[in-house]
Amino acid sequence: MRHSWIYGLLWLPWFCGAIHGETGFDPPTSFGKPSPLPLPGSLNVADYEQQLFEFLNRRHYKALGWFYDKRVRDTGPYLNGKYYGTHPAVSIYYSPEIIDWLVAGKQDAIPDGAMIIKEQYEPPAARYEGLDDDELFAHLSSWTVMVKDAKSSHDGWFWSNPAKDQQVVDNHQYPFDHPISGFGIYCVRCHASTQTKGATNEFTFASLRNIKGFPGEPLLFRVDDSWRKVTDHEEPVGAEIPEDESNAGLLVGVEQLAADTSHPRCSNSPHPELCQPALSQEFLTLFPSIAARTRDQVLYFPPVTHDWVVRRPSSEQQTQPFVTSNQCMSCHAGLMEPFGPTMFVPTGEHAEYGSEGVHLSPYGEWRWTPMGLAGRDPIFHAQLESEIELMREDFADDPEQAKIHVDNLVETCLTCHGAMGKHQFTLDHGNSSGHFGMEHVMLASNDPQSQSDKDWHYGALARDGISCTICHQMQPREQPADDHRHYLEFFLETSITGNIHVGNANELHGPFKDEEISPYSMEHALGFKPKFNPYIKQSQMCGTCHVVNLPIVDKPLAEGEEPDELIAAEQNPLFKKYSHHVEQATYLEWLNSEFENEFNPDNPQAQTCQDCHMARDYHNDDLDLHLENIETRIAAIQDDTFPDAENLVDQKELKIRHRKEGYSRHNFRGLNVFLLEMFNQFDDVLGVRKYDFMTGSTEDIPHAIADFVHQARNDVATLTVEASLEGKELVATVDVQNKVGHRFPSGVGFRRAFIELLVVEKPGSTKEQIVWSSGRTNELGVLVDAEGKPLSSEFFAEHPTENTQICQHHHEVITSPEQVQIYETLLHSGKHKYTTSFIHGSDVIKDNRLLPRGWKAEGPGPALRGEFLKATHPGPMAKKDPRYTDGSGSDEVVYRIKLPADINRKQLEVRAKLYYQAIPPYFLQSLFETAPNGPATQRLHYICSNIDLSGTPIENWKLEVTSAKAKVE
Repeated sequence: MRHSWIYGLLWLPWFCGAIHGETGFDPPTSFGKPSPLPLPGSLNVADYEQQLFEFLNRRHYKALGWFYDKRVRDTGPYLNGKYYGTHPAVSIYYSPEIIDWLVAGKQDAIPDGAMIIKEQYEPPAARYEGLDDDELFAHLSSWTVMVKDAKSSHDGWFWSNPAKDQQVVDNHQYPFDHPISGFGIYCVRCHASTQTKGATNEFTFASLRNIKGFPGEPLLFRVDDSWRKVTDHEEPVGAEIPEDESNAGLLVGVEQLAADTSHPRCSNSPHPELCQPALSQEFLTLFPSIAARTRDQVLYFPPVTHDWVVRRPSSEQQTQPFVTSNQCMSCHAGLMEPFGPTMFVPTGEHAEYGSEGVHLSPYGEWRWTPMGLAGRDPIFHAQLESEIELMREDFADDPEQAKIHVDNLVETCLTCHGAMGKHQFTLDHGNSSGHFGMEHVMLASNDPQSQSDKDWHYGALARDGISCTICHQMQPREQPADDHRHYLEFFLETSITGNIHVGNANELHGPFKDEEISPYSMEHALGFKPKFNPYIKQSQMCGTCHVVNLPIVDKPLAEGEEPDELIAAEQNPLFKKYSHHVEQATYLEWLNSEFENEFNPDNPQAQTCQDCHMARDYHNDDLDLHLENIETRIAAIQDDTFPDAENLVDQKELKIRHRKEGYSRHNFRGLNVFLLEMFNQFDDVLGVRKYDFMTGSTEDIPHAIADFVHQARNDVATLTVEASLEGKELVATVDVQNKVGHRFPSGVGFRRAFIELLVVEKPGSTKEQIVWSSGRTNELGVLVDAEGKPLSSEFFAEHPTENTQICQHHHEVITSPEQVQIYETLLHSGKHKYTTSFIHGSDVIKDNRLLPRGWKAEGPGPALRGEFLKATHPGPMAKKDPRYTDGSGSDEVVYRIKLPADINRKQLEVRAKLYYQAIPPYFLQSLFETAPNGPATQRLHYICSNIDLSGTPIENWKLEVTSAKAKVE
């Protein structure tokens, strides 16, 4: 370790003369001894903390003769019983390297191993006037520590915030508390606002004016006498503090200090209770291919505490475009009082850390979306196991080919669901150095911040889902000058199925123009310069992952068969020998709707993906909270709303605008409440932290679910019902109108929606009764007949007389309780059996998902053509229904019902409901029977068999979308 205090003596004679000449002050000539601690990047965090905490608790830094502040000082005002400091009251100790650097005018980089240690006390500093050092230390509550290690991160500092007597805690144990030490900790949020003109920028507010032995006085802040008042929970506190250390008014823990400053409450974060399993015997009976398991028998995901990838030093950044979301969380999560609330709407009387409210920050909402959870999605991982198992069966006679195909398939799937890990792996190794697979996704180091074993970071990046630096890095590919096709054709050939194109690795792109943003803090903190780029507001960007083109592995191309558009778009040479299908077509569906604006930029009806899925309003009926427009800042940094500090960059560089409009939430809402409820109840198994570290909020998942439900009930579809009597028949006409800008349902093919229609007799004095029904389910979401027995179509039973499987066709007229209008897509494999496999769906047997308004058979323009246009067309039955295909985005179903003779027809009411299922029973059965021995499949079976849906919006395994009723005329 460099002994900088010795080298400092070489220039001290000059410095002493200069200072004495200007001020008459003679500076000291020795700055103490350096820290004996190793560099933090050379150990794992826990091992380093073990040494650091002992160093702090034994106050070794004082014994080393380090320089320290003139006195305990405030970091902000104290007014009317409230403290407005960035830290509690502090007294800072500086290792000799820091003093060297300050005395030398901050010209060279601070050497590794240098330390700054803030002793922290309950504010205000006036409490401690007249105390000697031992008395003062008795009242110390915590430290914040900076240790220089330039090779370990972009900012070059290790940060720690331990309480007094802090012990090392294993954060990888439930509930996965946010670490209090490490590189890339949230401290950078404020320290990135530093700059000293003409000097080396070192993320510190340190100044000689604060330090004993040097001229000048620290910054002063207004402190009134409100701190002297006795409260219900304090002993009297006066200016003179008695020697008796039992004075409880001074012994305030870190949790209270955090509430009084801008710091999260590191040492007292809320701890959720572990949800208890509620094993369903009915579920086990319905899905018997996997036996019941206990919690400790399933495969757990590595905890989120392992997902920690910081920005590397500047020399390595051109090949590192991706970091984990916790690096963005520091500034783009909510901020509470005293400098907030920002990106957080309190719903009670308080707004300090942990208060009730709605967290509307980019990080806070993204975290609990299918995008934020994509890397840990238990349904995806089980589906992938099924695909692997089927692939191995396809190549049972050739294990080598089976492995090759499986490796390539897994990498294809992880291109989106493990996006950052996969793309970073490709950047690091190229396409010829193995495949990115599940073995990478599950990698987890005991020290996620380790710099010694880089392989761990692939798993951390992959599990972080469709994260910040994926979307904010994406750019359109440049079309070759000699390619004169419409750009859409080039895009579909080169940039779908997750094949993203990353621009400058040191830039992140957003929707605000360069002159409307303040890039300094982000660029200083992470080496990413925020830049305006309109692409991030375009639906085509979303199309990169929301058009999925996959091979049909049991349908190889026939000899001499010409490749079509889909094969041309296949990026993997191995799969070009197979026929292909568009497994997901959401972006294409939007293009073929009245909402598109890429063929018709001036379309007055246009709504992009972002317009719908990144809302600018907020509505929560349970909280009676309705915001038509969200006004807020989009980041929380040490800006002009904070108290003054040394070494701040010019205020014009810190102008985080309070935006009256244009703030787009990162709620990415859809209808997959099932997925969110799994994470809500099995957070330990899935490895997530349910509380928000930056705000203390414990309600982010329930609020996300409420947001999804609000969308389902208000923005997805409408129903109208008309009912009349025609002779002995009741005729009910149900009209379903799709309100979304793509099919409903859209996305993966196993989603479905269905109509429940009930004819109810409502006598005046007796209990109402159901006279006739279609579309009812049991408690597991299985469609049943009038007697409550599962319909034979639910699991595609073999037809008793025909060599087919039974399904629900697209119905224009329904006459039987065993007929149900289900909006879904059903595919046959090459064996002419129904399949849920994404790579075996060779023939579309049914696709009557509701089309969007404005759909046209010929499409929106000639650039959307061939198989891509065909992917927006309905299936063979629905396309024959003129009402369904009229471009209105609606469907009409007529129910002709023969009524029992003993029914009072004047007391009849017809009720219709539209339900949605993200994971229908037949899909779960397929997963559980295809790969019953797979650990991900067994994990999903455990979750589904133990989840408690009672009282949730998805009780009985279905989500109500809309409803209507009519009296019989």
